[in-house]
Amino acid sequence: MAEEDLNKSGLPDNPRVRQNPWESIMPIVLFIVFNRTMGLAQAIIAATVWSLVISIRRYRNGHPIGKFIPIVTAGIVIRGVIGIITDSEAVYFGIGIGTKATVGLGIFATAILSRTYLTKQIKKIIYSNKFSTDHPAFQTGVNRVACMLGLALLISSGFDIWLYNNASVDGYLIIRFFVNWVYTTAVIIIVAYYLEREWGKIAGFPGISSLLKGEWENNS
Repeated sequence: MAEEDLNKSGLPDNPRVRQNPWESIMPIVLFIVFNRTMGLAQAIIAATVWSLVISIRRYRNGHPIGKFIPIVTAGIVIRGVIGIITDSEAVYFGIGIGTKATVGLGIFATAILSRTYLTKQIKKIIYSNKFSTDHPAFQTGVNRVACMLGLALLISSGFDIWLYNNASVDGYLIIRFFVNWVYTTAVIIIVAYYLEREWGKIAGFPGISSLLKGEWENNS
């Protein structure tokens, strides 16, 4: 899992979780600088320590996905240790790419093989007395979005593999960061637009923007 992936999420309207752009950029900057001046092991340590500090700070600040941060943090540490032991850039970056692909495949497979599982999990997060989460459109929306996200992660993983094989390490990190930023933004917009239309079939649905602002839970 990539450090910048951990640092991208958050609700910008919540001051407790508002993020500084440098939180996402610094792991890349540190890795490039330390890798050029001191070596791969030091670069991995620098990027990993920075990501750990940020993840701990976000956990203490009540980040919306705080319960997942310890898992992601453990993954970052394990990845860093393996990268240092093997002293291999291919292994270090390959773990991140492989993890992303595995998550994408898992989400996609779950949506296809168990159509009710993801819906049940989402219902634990979304609380509202304004509309019914038992409406067929709700489950349809959840499963189709899961398929979209799973496919998006698989495509992103494929691009990462191609880029790593056709660019320098510095180029890989920089190009991937900016491409992923644009790509992630596009995926979010598409998903939000789709959910707005699909869940709009449910009587009382207040709009996807209310979910992003956390108004559903506050008004329940």
